[in-house]
Amino acid sequence: MNKNILKIVLVLGLSGVSMWAGFKLSSVMDQGGQVPIIEGTVLEPPRALTDFELIDERRHAFGLQQLKNKWSIVFVGYTNCPDVCPNTMGIMKQAYIDMAALKMQLPQVIFLSVDPKRDEPELLGDYVDYFDPSFVGLTGKKSEIDNLVKQLSSVYLKAAGSSGDINKDDYLYDHSASLLLINPKAQLQAVFTAPHNKLGLVDGMQKIIKFYSEK
Repeated sequence: MNKNILKIVLVLGLSGVSMWAGFKLSSVMDQGGQVPIIEGTVLEPPRALTDFELIDERRHAFGLQQLKNKWSIVFVGYTNCPDVCPNTMGIMKQAYIDMAALKMQLPQVIFLSVDPKRDEPELLGDYVDYFDPSFVGLTGKKSEIDNLVKQLSSVYLKAAGSSGDINKDDYLYDHSASLLLINPKAQLQAVFTAPHNKLGLVDGMQKIIKFYSEK
């Protein structure tokens, strides 16, 4: 393995360990001891987010304001992802259907692309519509994408494509597989860790919404 790539992988790995340790610490520090147990980690207190400037699949501006007054679940990925992204979005679709059947407060489901070069808004629109017409696709300038990705403690790294090399037309991305839950105050409230399943997502959402409403 190239030494530079190895160094990046090690840094990302250590960052992930530190991030997870921080999440676990924030969970156990809740003085009331009532933080719900989910397939992931509830952040208590939640982490405030700063503003960002992206666009959705209809080319409408999307920033911090569009996260307020509703629950949102963000998944970081890209449309050319061969497995993790379609599998996760498919599970999210199943969970969304179950939430609707239970008459739960439905979250805004957001697919945040880290591949702005290829994932034009129209392509993102087709992609998210395949799973559910209400799902949102986000893209924009790389600097703004990175701004939000970093705030969500997510990571991604360009990787070799089918040719075995990274070039302008043939590449993949290695990326985090977590689902990030943002509360109605636009704060990062919880992290659902992979592997995902619809029962765990629905149960976790029910517990977190109840916890949040009773605070």
